[in-house]
Amino acid sequence: MVALKNKNIPNHKEISPKKQNVIFLALVIGFVCIINLLVSFSNIRIDLTEEKRFTLTPATVKMLHNLKDNIYVEVLLDGNLPAGFKRLQESTQSVLDQFRNQTSFVQYNFVDPLDTKNINEKNERIKDLADQGIKPTNLRVMENNESTEKLIYPVAIVKYGSEIIPVNLLESSVAGFSDEEVLNQSINLIEYKLADAINKILRKKKPTIAFTKGHGEPQPVESRDLITTLAPFYDLKWIDLDSMYQVPEDIKLIIMANPSKPYSEKAKFVLDQYIMNGGNTMFLINRLKVDMDSFRNAKAEFVPIENDVNLEDMFFKYGFRIEPNLVLDLECSKIPLVVGKLGTGVQTDLFNWYYAPLLTGTGQHPIVKNIDRVNAYWTSTVDTVKTKTSILKTKLLQSSQHSRLQYAPMRINFEILRYDPDPSKFDKPYQPISWLLEGSFSSLYENRVSPEMMDGLKQIKVNYLATGKPTKMFVMSYGKLINNIYNPENNDFMPMGYNTFEKHLYGNKDFVINTIEYMFDENGILSARAKEVKLRLLDNVKIKDEKTYWQLLNVLTPLILLGGGTIIFNYIRKRRFAGKA
Repeated sequence: MVALKNKNIPNHKEISPKKQNVIFLALVIGFVCIINLLVSFSNIRIDLTEEKRFTLTPATVKMLHNLKDNIYVEVLLDGNLPAGFKRLQESTQSVLDQFRNQTSFVQYNFVDPLDTKNINEKNERIKDLADQGIKPTNLRVMENNESTEKLIYPVAIVKYGSEIIPVNLLESSVAGFSDEEVLNQSINLIEYKLADAINKILRKKKPTIAFTKGHGEPQPVESRDLITTLAPFYDLKWIDLDSMYQVPEDIKLIIMANPSKPYSEKAKFVLDQYIMNGGNTMFLINRLKVDMDSFRNAKAEFVPIENDVNLEDMFFKYGFRIEPNLVLDLECSKIPLVVGKLGTGVQTDLFNWYYAPLLTGTGQHPIVKNIDRVNAYWTSTVDTVKTKTSILKTKLLQSSQHSRLQYAPMRINFEILRYDPDPSKFDKPYQPISWLLEGSFSSLYENRVSPEMMDGLKQIKVNYLATGKPTKMFVMSYGKLINNIYNPENNDFMPMGYNTFEKHLYGNKDFVINTIEYMFDENGILSARAKEVKLRLLDNVKIKDEKTYWQLLNVLTPLILLGGGTIIFNYIRKRRFAGKA
């Protein structure tokens, strides 16, 4: 049989295998390019990191979605930067890009404020920034084999209309932390600092904070650092609870710092009803009266007495109790003592002062996350007690594992420093010093208000509440937490937590500011402080010992894999097309 050839069917040549491979490769490259182009326009990102470092917290996302007007962020980190600051710059830009992915109302720009060769113009810019409270970091860097000093501004300026808020992106050095760890801590806090600044600058009205007075509290100059820090964002008042029948509604937080005189029942009732109506409070109270001024010389001794401010029954009702004891800790700050004479003067040396414990934060609460230890003096343990209502109690600060207790009455002198401490006697670890209580509290005067008193309250239009609205309460057994060293001669002051003997700044200020911010943080912005980017450092010892091995491995392995893959590919190709040659 003869097969007939169909003349209507064209005779196509088969595409060669080589041409097929080229076409397939071109299609793959084209597909990848199109996908990349689409992704670049849509800003789609997938965070595969373990700690979700490229994912914003829900509170920040919610705040950004509620923006109705443009926020401009000017970051003063640009130009030729050292490696560490370059990483801080890139991390800041990454966070701002994440902000822009959520809303188009966030605009940013990176500038070098000192990018000029004119010395006069540069000095003028430095002065203008200083007038805004923006100070540079002075670094020593190597340029052209020479060590030179360079001013760098690790600052972002958040602008909204005519309002500006400078944001310091670089954390201060922390004892025991390397530069890498401090830089990593700074990167951890970028989201929180920027989100907090945006949240503050959008406030239509400043919240009001009141400090109590009239009961031996410190003068405002003794808390000038805190006042200066809070003033741009809060309205500050000083109130005497004895002189009012009701706390004004605009006061959202009352700070009771180091009172030394008893409160009257009237003042307690006013404070109680303020708390029942949802007012936030901070109690900073030493249970025992004692101060370093009590020691006039090395041979002096002192017997502390109880600091009776007539609030113990109120505290017990609210769910906590400040015990009449003192906490001693081997982890403590130092004080100077005279050890001899040097000519006409005296010779001093620093000694551990066990009554000045260095307190550490507990857990992952944003108030204590990423802060240095808090330096306190003459602290007592703060215990919690069961309450009628359900109260969330969070321990914030505690002593170290090497602590012990002394109960009143006791004698205090410097004899304890003459001998090396016995660690076995410091057997009361992790004593609680500070608590945060959240919930609805029961009134101290529940079932104690007479009908006559109720009638009197109605006449002055005051409603009595036996069970309160949800609120936040902070307590710490260190009354001078918000104090700073003040020099009346030059009207100058040191930051809170600065130890003049050790020349070290502890985390007191960060702790206080975080606590106050938490009291007003209805949107949960502070939760971004708990975000942690793990620092995965290389093992320098291994790097030195195994340097050659890892260099050869990284250089030769890709070449071996590429060569092997080429040989296998050619072998398969020859076998596949050997019969078609």
